[in-house]
Amino acid sequence: MQNRTKSSQSKILPDFRKPTTAQFNVLTSTLGDISRLLDEGKLTSVDLVKAYTAQIKRHNHDGLKLHALISVVPEQTALEIAKGLDEERVRGNCRSRLHGIPFIAKDTMSSAASLGMPTSCGTYALKNSLAKDNADIVQKLIDAGMILIGKANLSELASSRTSKSPAGYSTAGGQTQSAYVVGGCAPGDSWLGHSNPGGSSTGSAVSVSAGMTPVALGTESDGSITMPSDRAALYSIKLSPGAISWRGVLPYTRPSDALGAMTKSPEDSALMLNVLLEQNDFTKFLGRSFKGLKIGFLDPVEWASGPGAVKPNKDYNKQYISEFSAALDKIEAAGAIMTRNISLRRVSSEDDKQLTNIIWHDFPAGFEEFTAGLIEPPVRTLPDLVDYNTKHADQAMPPEYPGQDTLEQAVANMNSTSREQYAEYCKTAYHNNKVLGLDAAFEKYDVDVIIGAPTGRCITVYDWAGYPVGTLPLGYAQFNGRPFGLAMVAPKGREDLIIGVMGAWEALFGPRKPPPQLVDWVDKSETSL
Repeated sequence: MQNRTKSSQSKILPDFRKPTTAQFNVLTSTLGDISRLLDEGKLTSVDLVKAYTAQIKRHNHDGLKLHALISVVPEQTALEIAKGLDEERVRGNCRSRLHGIPFIAKDTMSSAASLGMPTSCGTYALKNSLAKDNADIVQKLIDAGMILIGKANLSELASSRTSKSPAGYSTAGGQTQSAYVVGGCAPGDSWLGHSNPGGSSTGSAVSVSAGMTPVALGTESDGSITMPSDRAALYSIKLSPGAISWRGVLPYTRPSDALGAMTKSPEDSALMLNVLLEQNDFTKFLGRSFKGLKIGFLDPVEWASGPGAVKPNKDYNKQYISEFSAALDKIEAAGAIMTRNISLRRVSSEDDKQLTNIIWHDFPAGFEEFTAGLIEPPVRTLPDLVDYNTKHADQAMPPEYPGQDTLEQAVANMNSTSREQYAEYCKTAYHNNKVLGLDAAFEKYDVDVIIGAPTGRCITVYDWAGYPVGTLPLGYAQFNGRPFGLAMVAPKGREDLIIGVMGAWEALFGPRKPPPQLVDWVDKSETSL
């Protein structure tokens, strides 16, 4: 990472004055805001660590009890890192635009033992396991001058222990709760119901929306960044699979495994891409308008989540369709070339069987590869983990969410797919979702991006085609406050298009809204400096 030097840095003194509430607020300040305040000498990295740490203490296990984080860096360690980065800034040495800014990583990403946090993947067996070094994506942000302050909760083992627990639950971290939904997950709600905060990278999304960090990293194989970002009113971008190194991250299935970032603004997503991809200045795409942009929209009714995932709510459905339609009208009036209700090949039951076989082939080997990066973990293979959970059932499979049916199925089928069958399944999945699915739709309708409701029915196609995906905040459910939005997909390597649409979206619809129940807490606390 090249150093970024500003001539004005030599004028900044070590003792910075405190910025006013109007200048910095953990709920609303973006990476861009914070970067400018740091450059102007109105904020220090030490200030930031103190503010975000205070917000974590206030609402992770206490206050609203969001359970967004499984572990945090010891405060003194984080403050020493921040102090060193402040000193670098005073000397005129800024490693990137994000120098000195905190971030959070999903707990499937390894963090070096020196940072004092385990890498648990949300599972009881690994709750105290330390990693030998940082995952490559974590190290990339640290090299850019960012400060890792915590590890996010998730659906345990990326939703791979049991099918009977709701999204966002892990034995190591408990149930992640939405910062928007008063009272949290409703008893008896479906696994991805309206009160649930979303898919596997849940803690990452909630930590950003709740002001515990300005940005968080997540992983996605089938909606795990997209869905929780949608339910936290965030902009997010899931990169194309293989765009950056996966080393040190728990794999799930190679063809669709992808990394990404969750942020509060399009500018923030662009700044994160600058660090993650290092091949372009993505901020230059922010000024694009909708005029002339060719967009294909999926029918929100046809592509809605099934009742098994989300219990139907007639009032919400009516509101969503109304706001979706109004948004399309507004975009069209802004000059976009619209194609509504486009058709897109759906995942069939036969496709689903093949995708499952791919996962069973990849996940056991990936787990063993991942645990090789841990320091003397109690388990190293999936059979080891199943056996460990059985022997420690009271803690590893608590009464509220017992069993490990998903793990047991993976172990039972881990050698059922030959190398030749695996290659054929991957080839078919790629062909069906990319060639017959998205590529055919892009060509047929002559569109730049495709946008739809972020449901599993369309995200599965997006992810298995290997294309980048972004989210756009739209509205807030009247009956319980949970956010909802849209997900867009662009051709592989066209993250610039996603950033351009994000920038046009925010310019047209305005900034996202923070969780109402947190606003008063922040206004009365030291988390607004």
